[in-house]
Formats: sequence, C-alpha cells, structure tokens
Amino acid sequence: MNQYYFDLAKKSAEIAGDPVKAEYIFCQWKHETGDFSSALCLDYNNLGGITTTTPNDLPQPDGELWYRKFDTPEDYADFFGRYLKLYAEDGMYEITCLEDYVKALKHGGYFGDSLENYLANTERIYAEEFG
Repeated sequence: MNQYYFDLAKKSAEIAGDPVKAEYIFCQWKHETGDFSSALCLDYNNLGGITTTTPNDLPQPDGELWYRKFDTPEDYADFFGRYLKLYAEDGMYEITCLEDYVKALKHGGYFGDSLENYLANTERIYAEEFG
C-alpha cells in the first residue's frame, strides 16, 4: 500500500463527500498511473489523466485536449475531490461499491477504455490492496 497516495485519496473522498470512498479513488489512481509510476503522475502530479482545454506541452494523444499540470499531488487531491461532484448526475452519489463508482465515471465520460477492462483492473487492485 502506498500510504502517501492513500492519504491523498482520503482527502479527495472527504471533499467529494459520502458515499465516495478513498479506497475507490485509490484504486482508480493506481490503475490510471500504472502503480503511481507514470510520467504524468511523477512529473505533473496528475493522478487521473485530468485534461484541460488550455493548450500546453502535454497534448492528450486521443483528443483535442491537453493534460492538466498540478503544482503538487495535494493540489490534485483537492481538485479531484471537487471534480467528482460533477458526476452527481451520472450516479456518483448513489454508489454502493467500486463497480458503481466506475460505472458513474464511465457514464460521465471520464475514461475511454472499455468498462469491462477498467473495472477488472480496479477490482484486481482493490482485492490486492484491501482484501
């Protein structure tokens, strides 16, 4: 368990509010960053591929957006907790499990990967990290 990133996930979950759980966010981030080892994570403090319409030197390869840079991982955690509130209409505040969390993200267009692949990997991470 990477306690540092789990503590940040707790911060995001607290900002997002119930029923969003730190465990779900942590699994999502671990999936998105390749176990917190991606350049986007390490160099730009972006743990989830958050994009912006403002051009910069980090173009997103599969769209007309750019990856957003954050000054610190803490800044990202603050932003992400608020960002999850945008998924209220996608079911974020009716979730009861990791699968519901991932489905709300997919419904809101957060990721382009298949639901099956994203869910399988986050569920695998959940089982490894939280039993």
